[in-house]
Amino acid sequence: MPTVPDYSIGWTQVELEELLSILKEELKRTIASYSESGTQVIAQKTEDIHIKMQAVIKALQKKDPDTYGSIDKKTSTSVVNQILSR
Repeated sequence: MPTVPDYSIGWTQVELEELLSILKEELKRTIASYSESGTQVIAQKTEDIHIKMQAVIKALQKKDPDTYGSIDKKTSTSVVNQILSR
């Protein structure tokens, strides 16, 4: 799996929240645009989006741990799922 970039540097919290919103919409469009015959293509495309989302969420956790949760390997999956469900 590729290394997750650090978006906590050079991005404001507002910009990160906007980027996360854009990535969510991109993920929805990607999933909706492929039929079952394109499962390999969709898996590659959604993985790329998930990596970007993970980087944005990690940056939001660094900037505002009270809202987005602290970066903790044990709980990061559940925190990421909670953030994505917003």
